Amino acid sequence: MPATIAPPDPRLYVILAEAGFSDDIFNARQHRGCELVEQYVLHLAVDLVERLGLDGPLAEGRGVDDLLRERGFAAGFRLPLRWLLERLVAAGLLVREGVAYRLPRPLPPAALAELGQEGLACDPSYAPTYALLDEAAAVYSRVARGETSGERALFQRVALWCAYFSNANGYYALTNRVAARVAAARVAGQGAAVLEVGGGLGSATEALIDALVERGTLHSISAYTFTEPVAFFRRRSERGLGALRSGLPFTFFSLDINEPWPSQGIRPGTLALVWGVNVFHLARNLAGALHEALTSLAPGGWLVLGEGLRPFPTAPVGAEFPFQILESFVDVALDPETRPMPGFLTAEQWQRALADAGFEAIEIVPDVVRLRAVHPGFFAATICGRRPWP
Repeated sequence: MPATIAPPDPRLYVILAEAGFSDDIFNARQHRGCELVEQYVLHLAVDLVERLGLDGPLAEGRGVDDLLRERGFAAGFRLPLRWLLERLVAAGLLVREGVAYRLPRPLPPAALAELGQEGLACDPSYAPTYALLDEAAAVYSRVARGETSGERALFQRVALWCAYFSNANGYYALTNRVAARVAAARVAGQGAAVLEVGGGLGSATEALIDALVERGTLHSISAYTFTEPVAFFRRRSERGLGALRSGLPFTFFSLDINEPWPSQGIRPGTLALVWGVNVFHLARNLAGALHEALTSLAPGGWLVLGEGLRPFPTAPVGAEFPFQILESFVDVALDPETRPMPGFLTAEQWQRALADAGFEAIEIVPDVVRLRAVHPGFFAATICGRRPWP
């Protein structure tokens, strides 16, 4: 199962350039690096299916619930298990027959060492990404057997998360940089009040500062509210962003995206920009979170969401692999039409969600629907919507 990665269609970069993205963000090296991560996750899935003892039952055909019962796996492992099987289906290694999955032939051997070396040779900055993937893979079996939870096993690895959620990690920084440029372009005029939701370790904030400096509009921000519910992340961000001496008037506090925002200190109708990177897809009730964002904006204010976009409604995406075993990732309200599975959404699902919430001038930047026609893969993109004027 060698990693054969074709060069991207040249039309991909034409569409990206039309959206204002040059090769400093999207380029052949970045493309190959991301594709190698996808291949690495596929090989992790192959390796895990064998280590979990699933290849034998799957040769005869089994449903997810059958596998959980026969292997004695914890009920909470249902969604991660389904994700693993769907990843093999997408690669043509497993066949879905109704609710059952069947291996038509033995799985090829996983080539993790070779792929990992190739990925790091392509871009050494991806090292934290491979480290997180490996750590999560090592935990999957324990979660399956009910010995631990993903949160208990992974959240103790503070250094791992700090390295991963960083702009020094080229894989993670991509969405930050794309979203920051789009957000900076929508902060217009003087006295703009900004709310960042789920700011984490501050890497998206740093990217926005860079984008505002590049545009010469950093001074237009009159108030910047940085919110993060995890106290350790918030304190670390406060120290790190303070050390930048950007001059932004920061306020730091916790915000639970799943609870009403006014009761947490966000005054309705006061903000020029609400933004966040890789956070709104975690909302248990996405419609509710988007409503809170809309009502917190002043008329004409913008919501800007940096998100990884799923190419098709049920397509598994490699970036989700470490998070499948985290309850906070999968414990969301699902809908067969608008949100059929936890994690990332498609461009069309985001457009519908923002429209239903009452936003106008909805846009996906870059235009993922056009991009998909020349490269049907995973994209870092930004979803934008404006609160209408009365």
